[in-house]
Amino acid sequence: MSRNTEPPTNVEEAIDRIDSRGAKIQREQLEQTLSQLQQDGKLTADQRVAVEELSERLVDRLLAVPRASLQDAERSADDERIETAITLFE
Repeated sequence: MSRNTEPPTNVEEAIDRIDSRGAKIQREQLEQTLSQLQQDGKLTADQRVAVEELSERLVDRLLAVPRASLQDAERSADDERIETAITLFE
């Protein structure tokens, strides 16, 4: 997967990048965790679904604040805050 190194041109694009990065990390960590759990041979289908849903909720909750902050910064035209948030998630 190639990483987009061009700076985002607007808040929506920055939020998309944050979400994309979060989804990538979520997938990587989910695969690693499921692999470890399956080595024991005791992971049920219901447990697998629970772990998958947990990983999605965690990422969504963790990224909710940066998303809201970027949207707030956009409303108040706070370019410095927007740049800082973008930099943190590059």
